[in-house]
Amino acid sequence: MSSIDQNEPSAMGPREAALNNAARAESRQQPEQTQATGAGVNTGAGTTREKTETESQADREYEERMEEEYAKRDGGA
Repeated sequence: MSSIDQNEPSAMGPREAALNNAARAESRQQPEQTQATGAGVNTGAGTTREKTETESQADREYEERMEEEYAKRDGGA
């Protein structure tokens, strides 16, 4: 069996190598994904802070919208 790495430019034709290089360059340009932070997020540290009134209000509004959406799907509204 061969131990050629398929992502190695020498194992590719010129078109594949160019596409591979472009993909690597694009992935370097994309911003890093950030992890969610805030109240209620389990960071594994064992502590959470209390939600602010604004966060609690946003949660209530979100839950209301979800209930309305589910009711529409079930034919209730």
